Amino acid sequence: MAILLAPARTARLFAAVAVQQQAFPSKPHPVPLPHCPACRRRPNRIVIEAYGTRVDFDRCGHVFTLTREALLAGLAAQRTV
Repeated sequence: MAILLAPARTARLFAAVAVQQQAFPSKPHPVPLPHCPACRRRPNRIVIEAYGTRVDFDRCGHVFTLTREALLAGLAAQRTV
């Protein structure tokens, strides 16, 4: 069962992923991926569905669904990083 992820939390998650992706290729100690909002475990991988309606965390298996508003908030936060 998927958990609904609120727009503010989605914005923080997308911004943290953007920071991690920008740091990853050039830094010897890259910024870690953000933790799961449900259980606080750090994943090795976060999968954001191409349509932007679902986010999967690999270690804990939590799945989050995004409303249109949450997706837009996340994309806006990603662009400001």
